[in-house]
Amino acid sequence: MLSSIKDKTKGWVAYLIIALIAIPFALFGISKYFEGNINIVVANVGSDEISKEVYLKEFNRTKGRLQRELGKNYTAETDHQAKLSTIQLMVDRRVLTQLAEDSGYATTQRELQMSIQSNNAFKEEGKFSVGKYKALLKMNGLEDVEYERMKTDALMQNQIRFNILDSAFVTPSALKRMQSLNNQQRKFSYIRLNTKNYIDEVKVNPESVREFFDENKQAFLEPQKVKVDFIELSTKEIAKSIKVNDEELTGLYEEEQARFSTEEERKAQHILVKTEKLAKTIIAQLKAGESFAELAAKHSQDTGSKDKGGDLGFFAMGAMVPEFEAKVFAMKEGEVSSPVKTDFGYHVIKLNKIKAKEVKPFEALRSELTELYTEREVQKSIYKLTEQLSTLSYEVGLKETASQMALELKTSEFFTQDTKEYDAKFVAAAYSDEVLSKGESSKLIELSEDKFMVLRINEKIPQREKTFDEVKVEIDKHLSGLLAKTFIDNIANKITALLNEGDASTVKKLMDKYQLTWKEVGWVKRSSRKENTGIIKLVFSMPKPNDGVIYDAQSLNAQQSIVLKLSAIKTPDKTSDSASNSALSRMILGFESEAFFNSILETLHENTDIKIFSERL
Repeated sequence: MLSSIKDKTKGWVAYLIIALIAIPFALFGISKYFEGNINIVVANVGSDEISKEVYLKEFNRTKGRLQRELGKNYTAETDHQAKLSTIQLMVDRRVLTQLAEDSGYATTQRELQMSIQSNNAFKEEGKFSVGKYKALLKMNGLEDVEYERMKTDALMQNQIRFNILDSAFVTPSALKRMQSLNNQQRKFSYIRLNTKNYIDEVKVNPESVREFFDENKQAFLEPQKVKVDFIELSTKEIAKSIKVNDEELTGLYEEEQARFSTEEERKAQHILVKTEKLAKTIIAQLKAGESFAELAAKHSQDTGSKDKGGDLGFFAMGAMVPEFEAKVFAMKEGEVSSPVKTDFGYHVIKLNKIKAKEVKPFEALRSELTELYTEREVQKSIYKLTEQLSTLSYEVGLKETASQMALELKTSEFFTQDTKEYDAKFVAAAYSDEVLSKGESSKLIELSEDKFMVLRINEKIPQREKTFDEVKVEIDKHLSGLLAKTFIDNIANKITALLNEGDASTVKKLMDKYQLTWKEVGWVKRSSRKENTGIIKLVFSMPKPNDGVIYDAQSLNAQQSIVLKLSAIKTPDKTSDSASNSALSRMILGFESEAFFNSILETLHENTDIKIFSERL
């Protein structure tokens, strides 16, 4: 309840939800240097505009996270889809926020404070740190006001999930039917056949191999290959050339005192009451020698601290409301305050301990300072160097560019367009029209946050048809596999037919001939992991046996067939398992809630004038 963030009107959000619960932290890529984004609008949502500057902040965070997760698999198509999904998410949030604002709904300061202070990213030694909070936001290009606004909107919008869940229900009869199906168990066994065991049973006609080749020549093409020259600019290499001296490090140390120091913190207790009269009475009792902790437990309205004797622990400036904070940081250790009025009531405060501000010594920070200085110098020079690399490679070619910039000109091996040996962006640039067809140097490629490149075609090998001799072994193997699959399908179907006819003796002969055995699995649930999930799914798709057992032949995959024997079905009585039933009910409600929300969002889109300018993303 003690927060630096101003209070807002509280209400129930009827139709809001979004997944912005935590802001991902990621460094922005170099692309931010090449955009003029101040007055560009990328989307209109009703009367609201989404600027490219705001859009890029969010997109670059998403892009950085995806690049770290996907690595070389982050392609130009991935980048395009990420742009579209980012703007769509921002539009959805804006539509939902508009509804909330029109309805007068918001998140309380207490909810916002608790959410931020419970985030482990902002904690040091298990406690919320204002210094770390502000430093992390600053490092990622966010002001605390901006982050708190985003967090407020996210918390406000997230209320709809709980509102929908509270209003949705499952009828007892529907839940009972679902419970019965969910709890059902089946007893089965099976025979599995694999094509690899029957390759010798089939023989491919050589004429069929030739015929298959003649009819499918387009399937046997060796794709085009290219070899490229390229120049790589790495921030790691730039960093190696940067020299650091003590004078520069000392200046940085002085400049960044706040980063390398701990803020002054104070530890206090408080008793929160509704009236000034009661606060004065408590102060008198304290002067008479009564226990602060006991009086807090008896009188305090702050449920979060009263059972701890009013103890608020250590906190720095910015963690409490201004009136409370001003008083605490003006007190001496052991002092008890006069009544302090805030929006929450009247506080009686006792200051227990002062933890002075500490600054780490220069020598202890030398390594960290060197790294920070180098990083800043790299960022200062990277724009100039990448611009120089891009311009020179276009104007004078790669060889002269490498010479002028003292960089190494490298050459790749031959590679196809679907290769996984090179970065996806590298490959996309090599096969772009400007490079492949026009023979020009590529535009600057940002492979990662610390690596940039330009490339140019060195040599091309055109696409060609493979000869029959090159592929005949491959075709023979493919056709053998198809014949073997047909062979085991026939065996499975024959065994199943014989079993359903009751001809056990013929089945035994077939199983002996092909060395087949039944695998007894026994009773399983739908969620069982005692057997292949694909087999479990097939077992539960079989009809209920009326009498005795039923058999079925199925194709498990391209190499395996299976004969299933379903012996029995039972539905255990689970009515007493309240935890299981409750979980099932929540799952059903979750599906209903999600469907309900999607219909709400669709309606909001239909009723809002929305324009997305994809070409500006």
